[in-house]
Amino acid sequence: MKKLTLSLLIGSALMAQSAFAAQAPRAVTYLTSWGVSVESVEDMKEVKADTLLLSFGGWDASGKLSSSDNIVAVPQYDPWYINAPAYVVWSQLKLAHPEKKMMLALGGETYSAMWSYLNNAQTRETLAQNLVNLLNTNFPVYKKNMKPEEMVGECLSTNWEGKCNMANYQKAGTVQLDGIDFDFEKSDRVTPEENANLLDLAERVRNKLNASGSKKLLSLTTYHVGADPENCDDSAVTENCSFVEPKRSSHHGEVLPLLTQGKNVFDFFNVMAYDAGPRFKYDVAMANYARAVGDKSKIVLGQTINSQWGPEGRFVESRQNNVNRAGWQAENGYGGFFIWTLGSNDQQLSMSQQVDYFNEMKERADLMSPERPQDTVAPTAPTELKVLSNGLTIALAWQPSTDDHGVAGYDIYRNDIKVGSSTDTQWTDNAVETGGVVYHYRVKARDAANNISESSNVVKVETVQVEEGRPDAPTGLALVSSTENSLTVKWNAVDKAVKYHVLRDGAELLTVSGTQIFDSGLRAGTTYSYQVIAENAKGHQSLASTPFKATTKEGSVTPEPEGEWKVGTRYKTGEIVTYNGTQYRCVQGHTSQSDWAPSAAATLWQPVP
Repeated sequence: MKKLTLSLLIGSALMAQSAFAAQAPRAVTYLTSWGVSVESVEDMKEVKADTLLLSFGGWDASGKLSSSDNIVAVPQYDPWYINAPAYVVWSQLKLAHPEKKMMLALGGETYSAMWSYLNNAQTRETLAQNLVNLLNTNFPVYKKNMKPEEMVGECLSTNWEGKCNMANYQKAGTVQLDGIDFDFEKSDRVTPEENANLLDLAERVRNKLNASGSKKLLSLTTYHVGADPENCDDSAVTENCSFVEPKRSSHHGEVLPLLTQGKNVFDFFNVMAYDAGPRFKYDVAMANYARAVGDKSKIVLGQTINSQWGPEGRFVESRQNNVNRAGWQAENGYGGFFIWTLGSNDQQLSMSQQVDYFNEMKERADLMSPERPQDTVAPTAPTELKVLSNGLTIALAWQPSTDDHGVAGYDIYRNDIKVGSSTDTQWTDNAVETGGVVYHYRVKARDAANNISESSNVVKVETVQVEEGRPDAPTGLALVSSTENSLTVKWNAVDKAVKYHVLRDGAELLTVSGTQIFDSGLRAGTTYSYQVIAENAKGHQSLASTPFKATTKEGSVTPEPEGEWKVGTRYKTGEIVTYNGTQYRCVQGHTSQSDWAPSAAATLWQPVP
């Protein structure tokens, strides 16, 4: 305890909290490195979370950092495929919505061994510097199908003509992480020394950030009973106990010293109020945490949209209960809610369904917040509105607006009439009348309170003259067959067309006279986009068809002769393995890692009854 007290005195003298600390209530979600595809970014742009905890990271005995599936490691560039889908998703989301906070979640039960490495002061100092360096890292954002004006820096991939291939990944900008979450959990009880060591590490990080004027976040995530009185481990005791099953937890009160002495170090505290059974008293747990920290607006209620542990076996909390609890914490003045998790889901919810679930909880929390500040400030006006392309459709782009509560979207006006909306900074007008018609476009931003910005600049567009005799664009693109390294695609014949030009991912692939192609030499488990252009005998070409996406089959998995689980294997949903004499069924496709053994990864494996 003396070590903790000394640490507190030093920290109190040197420490000022992050400028973000006053933000409340929060809407937080974990984002897993597994169970996420590149296509998830479009769904993620709709999520109403203000903070995402990227899962997971850890450190070794020397203080070297690493992360699951390289979720926060600068990936090796590949024009066709970035081998870190979750990295692509969060970095693109951060670029599109800079107001969202991206934090790396360090720890979790899988990485629990790392807490023992903090017993050396030099390791803590090295690690603190490494964490600050990570927070100051500029992470490149790679996107496909950008316009040339959107690309940042030099062209990274060219087509067969030597021109920049915008269908491939190009650099769209850079982003930084906004903070670190210490996910402080382990199967054994946390010791007083481990509390003291983590507090010392967090203080070192905070001091280094303050010295540079950095406004980064630090948060702490702990077990549901971490702030209970320590004597709640006695089944005869019930006062202020949140977990009152006959067999009590070994974690009651384990982080009380860290909470009371770290109240001015961490910006907020996440309470894992799940995996404790259907009778868990989450309201008591939250009150205990608020009492220890002294500020209930910094206490965030944890919930899960996956299955969870219970005394009678695993169960799934109802959606209505989760929504109601999100409202409950807001009504009672707590600091927000978080969920486990977006990405990996054992209830077969798609990413769009997960986002919809989260957003319903956020809407309830907003509705029940008694002290919700009235937002009366409109966003700034969008700037640099310009035309990206002018054809049978007109594509527009602009620079984003800013708002103290975040921009909710943009409204597009054509000739002073609202014709569309977008949550992105691009929009395409698909209802264009060709033949020299003049349109005037402008854009306004709006926030969640429906405050409307001033108008952007106005751009004037004269629509194109359509060339007579142009063939119709091909339609009916469909997949005929697929293998691990080939795709066969067909389309409907176009009247008077004599040949067809086929594009793959925006680059010309080949020209054929028929209405079907066989594309080989492809990568397993990879999605490709095809378009077809028809050409008639006079050399007139049609517009490109609507893009059609097709995916090659996954590469085959060769299991161990007796079906034993092994590291480095790509497992598919439904596969069964044996681990330590028990059979497990894969519930989420992933590539296995040493820390993800079936017995320790309930979101990836479930025992076979």
